[in-house]
Amino acid sequence: MTPLLPLRIRTRRNGALPAQRRDSGEGAPDSDAGPPSAPAGTVPVPPRRRVRMLVEVVDHADEVALVTRLFEERGWSVRSARTDTAHRTALTVEVRLSGARRGAVRAGVRQVEQLAAQAELGAWVRDAALVQRERTRGRTTYHLHVNPPATTAVGRLAADLWKRLGLADEHRLISVPAGTTEDEVRTELGSRDLGGVAFDATRHAVRVPHYSDATPPSSLPDQERRIQLAWTLAGGVGLVLALLCGLYVAWLPGRWKLLPALLGLAGGLPLGHVFKETRDRSLSVKLVAGLTVTLCATGFGALAGTTFPQRIWWEIVVLLVLAGYTVTGLVVALRGTFVVRHAVWLIPLAVPVLGTFVAWLGQQLRTAYLDEFGIGQDSVPSSSLWTYVAVAEPLTVVVFFVALIAATAGWLRHFHLTKGDYGRPTLLMLGAVALLFATQGVKYGVDRATSAAARAQSAAAQGRTPGGYFGLHGTLVCVRPVARPIPVDNGPVVTGHPVLSFGAAGDWIELWDPARPGDAGHRSFAVRREDVQLFPARNPASGRCPAG
Repeated sequence: MTPLLPLRIRTRRNGALPAQRRDSGEGAPDSDAGPPSAPAGTVPVPPRRRVRMLVEVVDHADEVALVTRLFEERGWSVRSARTDTAHRTALTVEVRLSGARRGAVRAGVRQVEQLAAQAELGAWVRDAALVQRERTRGRTTYHLHVNPPATTAVGRLAADLWKRLGLADEHRLISVPAGTTEDEVRTELGSRDLGGVAFDATRHAVRVPHYSDATPPSSLPDQERRIQLAWTLAGGVGLVLALLCGLYVAWLPGRWKLLPALLGLAGGLPLGHVFKETRDRSLSVKLVAGLTVTLCATGFGALAGTTFPQRIWWEIVVLLVLAGYTVTGLVVALRGTFVVRHAVWLIPLAVPVLGTFVAWLGQQLRTAYLDEFGIGQDSVPSSSLWTYVAVAEPLTVVVFFVALIAATAGWLRHFHLTKGDYGRPTLLMLGAVALLFATQGVKYGVDRATSAAARAQSAAAQGRTPGGYFGLHGTLVCVRPVARPIPVDNGPVVTGHPVLSFGAAGDWIELWDPARPGDAGHRSFAVRREDVQLFPARNPASGRCPAG
C-alpha cells in the first residue's frame, strides 16, 4: 500500500502538471514521452538548465512509487536505470533549473536532497551532471529577389541599391547551414514550389540580408572562432576607447589634445576584422572601414565633450552601469516566478492599491509642510494631482533603491546562491535592507518638505514672496477687519504688517504671522472670511500695511 503524502511536503500548485508516463512494450517508461503537459491555452517554457542525475532508491515497490510520484509532481522527468548496488533501484531524474551554468549541478542535487530529507525518502543522489547541448553550426539566411533590368552604369547602381534595400525581394527566404554555397541554395530553391513562388534561374537570384552572415563565427573551427572572438572584443574596446578619447580631446588643453586624438584610432584594425563586409577583404579595406568608424566615434565624443562638462558624463556612465545592473537583475529575479505567471490579474489589483497609497503619502508630505506653519491641510485649497506630484521625488528614490536590492537578489538567484543553507537568511537580510531604504526614502521626503517650509518662512520674514511647494503657494497679504471686535483663533488679528496666506477651503482662513515671537508652528491665527478683507501687500519689503 502506497503511504500517504505527508502534509508538510510543498508541491507546485501553479505549475504545469507532468505528462502521463507511457510504458513501452517491456514495461519501461518511454523516453519520448515529451515535456510536461500544459493547461489549455498555454505553452509553458521550461527552464534552460538540465541537470541529469542517477538517484538510488531503496528497493521496495512502495518507496519507488512514492519517490517517482513526488519527483514528477515537481515537474522532474523520471526514468528507470540500472545500478550495480545491491538492494537499490536506480532512477534517472532530470531537474530543470533557471540561472547560470556554474552552480547548476549543485543546486539541482540540493533540491533533490532537500525533498528527500523533508519527505523522509530512502533516496540518494549517486551521480549528477549538467546536460551539455551540442554546439550547432551557424546558419545563413538567403532572400530570393528579382534581378531588375539594367543596361547602363547608373542603372546597375540603382538596381544594386534597389536589391540591397530589399525592394526587389519575392517574399521568400531560405535558412541553410553556414558554408552552403549559393549554387546549392539555388538548387534547393528550385526543387520545390513553396507558397506559389517558383524559382526561375533566368530572373531570380539570392542575397544575404544585413541581419545574416554568410560565414558566421559560430561556424568556424575552434581556433579561428577564438581568433574572431578576440578581434570582436578588441573592436568593442577600440570603439569605447575612441569615444573616451573624443571626450578628452574636448577636455584637455592645447597640444595635449593630439594624444587622445591619435590614441582613438587604435581600434581601427580590430573593427575592420569585425564587420562581415570587410573581414574577408584586404588589409587596406579593413583599415579604411575601421578608421572611418573610429574617427566618427572620436568626433562624436569631442562634440559631446564640448556640450556637457566632465562631471555630467561620469554621472551618466555610473547611471548607465547601475541601470544595466538593476534591469538585468530584475529580469532574472522575476523570471518564472509567481508575479510573472499571474501578472494579468496582479497588476489590475495592485494599481488602485498603489494609487491610493501614493495619494495618501503625498498628502502626508503636504501636511508636514503646512505643519511647520501651524496650518491644517483641510483648511487649504489643493488639487488631487499635486498629491501625486509631491511624492514623485521621494518615491523615485525608494523605488530605485528597492529595485537595486531586488536586482541583487536576482543576481544571487541567477547564480544559485539563494538555494543553499544561507539562502533564506540572505534574502531576509536583503528584505530588511530594502525596508530600511524605503523608510529612509519617506524620511527624505519629509525632510525636503520641512526644508522648503523653512525657506518659505525665511522669505516671508524678509518681505519676499516665498516659493511654492507642490500646489501650495503662499502670498503676503494685508488684513483689514470689516467690523470690530471679530472672532479670532490664536489671536490677535495682525493688521500692521503683511501675513502669509495659503488660501481658504472653508469659512475660516488661517494666516501665518512672520513677526510673531515664539515657535514658527504657533504663529498662525484663524479668522472667518466674512469678517476680514484681504488684499495683496503692495510693498511687503517695508514690513508695513496701510492703515485702514
